[in-house]
Amino acid sequence: MSSAPNLMDPDYSREYGDTYRGHWWWEARERNALEYVRRAARSAAGRPRILDVGSGDGLMWDRLDEIGEVEGIEPDGAMIDPDSRWRSRIEVADFLDGRPRPAVYDLVLMLDVLEHIDDDHAALLRARSLLTDTGRLIVTVPALMSLWSEFDVLNRHHRRYDRAGLRSALRGAGLEPLDVRYVYTWPVLPLLLRKRFFRLEQGGRSRFVKAPPAPINRLFYYLSCADHWLTRRIRTPFGSSLVAVASLR
Repeated sequence: MSSAPNLMDPDYSREYGDTYRGHWWWEARERNALEYVRRAARSAAGRPRILDVGSGDGLMWDRLDEIGEVEGIEPDGAMIDPDSRWRSRIEVADFLDGRPRPAVYDLVLMLDVLEHIDDDHAALLRARSLLTDTGRLIVTVPALMSLWSEFDVLNRHHRRYDRAGLRSALRGAGLEPLDVRYVYTWPVLPLLLRKRFFRLEQGGRSRFVKAPPAPINRLFYYLSCADHWLTRRIRTPFGSSLVAVASLR
């Protein structure tokens, strides 16, 4: 296995699993992403082969494994528990420099990954090369540069996207965007306010966004689920994230 650089702050890498399991945003994103995965899996003949790019420790694989055969590639070894039940299926390597893979995947997932990669065109070309003729690429990314903040810097993002920009990036890599839409519409105003009034504290755990108290955490989760139900049916003009489904052209 090849080595790869950290794409996130090392402290954040160590805390990522706890944040994922306890935070309304991640819980709602997983639920929404799985809806898109299930829909896309219908185009596969039989049980689909899935590649999860930037898989971390396979935190959503219990659910993905119900849909298809899952493999992963993760550049940050600090995010993977050596004793994880999924460890044998995860390659620790940079996506662009990992081992050669045949084009056998019915689904390639890049869930909040593309913004971490400097050369997003090369990453999309690589993803395209891994798809079967009827395969689907599912991408989620942070949206709107107007929401760019210190949190993007902390997370080592290179960019945020708008719908036209993501569509153009997909087409530029020889992919056909089947669906590109904004999600998480309700947090846009709070994020703008956070950008205006809040600054990250220096050092320690206080730098990282923690789940709010349980009642608020559940409220935000249900708001997000309602948002995702709506945005799967109606294309809204803005949102703090984008989701895209693409195929070979």
